[in-house]
Amino acid sequence: MKSESENTDISFYIKKLDNHILRLSHSLYDRREFGEYSLMNMWVVDFLYDQKREIYQKDVEEEFFINRATASKMLSLMEKKGLIRRVSAAQDARLKKLELLPEGIRLHEECKSIRSRIEYTLTEVLEPGEAEQFKEMCRRMMCHLLR
Repeated sequence: MKSESENTDISFYIKKLDNHILRLSHSLYDRREFGEYSLMNMWVVDFLYDQKREIYQKDVEEEFFINRATASKMLSLMEKKGLIRRVSAAQDARLKKLELLPEGIRLHEECKSIRSRIEYTLTEVLEPGEAEQFKEMCRRMMCHLLR
């Protein structure tokens, strides 16, 4: 007789892992303490902070696999919350580049701390090199799904 793990698809394990990561994220991130910023707001400011190039709404849509309407609404709310601002691009005034405001940078610092704690929790049970192998496998699966 097969054990449960032999009958479970990779997608099921990834979904279960995602649920656990979200639960851990919520336990580490108290929204009341951070002005009702959502975890998604946190991930977006983290993404913006790490970029060495100008970022536009389309980049956020692609990074987080969200549609234009969802991204637009979320970024508008982030503007109202004082996390970001949209600034006309020098080359094309129709394009609005996204810039972090001081409150967004503060939220990024919290995100960095939470990410470090989650990463440690996930990888402390792995052998040396396994985390990088897992990341590479995930990258390959995502590239394959996006073809």
